[in-house]
Amino acid sequence: MRKVQFYGAVSMDGYLATKDNRLDWLFKTTGAEDAPTAEFMQQVDTAIMGRHTYDYTMEQTTDQLINPYNPLTQNIVMTSNPHPGDDRTTFTNTDVTTLVDQLRQADGANIWIVGGAGVLMPLLTANLVDDLFIQIAPVLLGTGITLFTPTSDYHQRFELVATNQYGQLAEVHYRRLS
Repeated sequence: MRKVQFYGAVSMDGYLATKDNRLDWLFKTTGAEDAPTAEFMQQVDTAIMGRHTYDYTMEQTTDQLINPYNPLTQNIVMTSNPHPGDDRTTFTNTDVTTLVDQLRQADGANIWIVGGAGVLMPLLTANLVDDLFIQIAPVLLGTGITLFTPTSDYHQRFELVATNQYGQLAEVHYRRLS
């Protein structure tokens, strides 16, 4: 069965981005380029993200690829306003837990959860996330877009698999306990 994996970075106080969706604080973190992003990305063939993450990524990349390490990655964008995509990108308002349940049963490589709480939290609540790869940058933002949002709908335990340091970036890898 395919694994569902979150891979992303946060500030020390748990923010994915500033309130205006900026990530410059992350890009200024020395060592981020040494993280094993390429190795991780080569193991996924599906990326699921919210529309804001998709829009930001398309604005910031010149190659217009969510996963440049596997150009055949199928991108699924969760949006309240689905519209026709292209051969690599699907825009859908399907419930993300239903979608992931279906994808896990299909053949393929791992599934990458990109972006924030809008996509991640329903999957955590449904116990559908196998791994969390969280990179922590040594910056306090004070406010912004959080990775986790408060909810009383879940209680899960993960095990710590590994900790790594890439320059000033710390990475923790957690795996869901059965």
